[in-house]
Amino acid sequence: MQEPDSEIVATRRDWWPQVRKFLVLQIKLYVDALRDVLISFLAFFAIVIDLIQHKTGNESYFEQLMRFGRRTEVSINLFGSYSPEQEAGRTVDSILNEIEQKLRR
Repeated sequence: MQEPDSEIVATRRDWWPQVRKFLVLQIKLYVDALRDVLISFLAFFAIVIDLIQHKTGNESYFEQLMRFGRRTEVSINLFGSYSPEQEAGRTVDSILNEIEQKLRR
């Protein structure tokens, strides 16, 4: 027969992966929302500046902002659509993994 403490640990081991996924999704949703608000704000100014300066194509501020948005979409990887090979540099997942490892010590 297991002791009560070991039953709690076993139960926690069972539900923690699902709770962790939920918490990671919540954090990513907040990061994604903040990114969306920021990009929305910057897009307005980027297009206005591009129109004033007659900038078009890949070097326009608006297109640069779009590229930034695509890169951050991969970095946030909200629903796990991108594989680790597709993610370059620091990602929300890598940052959260580092935090989790530090908390476990």
